[in-house]
Amino acid sequence: MTAMVLIIDDDQSVTASLALMLKQAGYRSKSAYSPKEALEKLDKEKFELVLQDMNFSRETTGQEGLELLEEIKTRQPSLPVILITAWGSISLAVKGMKAGATDFITKPWTNQQLLLSVRTVLGLI
Repeated sequence: MTAMVLIIDDDQSVTASLALMLKQAGYRSKSAYSPKEALEKLDKEKFELVLQDMNFSRETTGQEGLELLEEIKTRQPSLPVILITAWGSISLAVKGMKAGATDFITKPWTNQQLLLSVRTVLGLI
């Protein structure tokens, strides 16, 4: 059985490209476009990994993403989460890792870089 990955991003073009990349690499995925939708899917289905954007509005502080990450980790502490953001900073990366993220990747990423992180994280499970 291949791993199921939940992609959380409010930009449907990003979720579509990530889903295609994961499918070509042999993984299954589902997408959520808001923190609320993501938590609903996490309550109903089993995922081995989450790829999560940090921003879900015009605000670019990453606070929404940190709050979602904390909620995911409260509900499923062992579920690995890779954070993805276009507004990356060392400070935000540190906050994300302290909140329980497994990895932190900034946009634009290369597919090889992202798949390496996915394979590494899933290999640790």
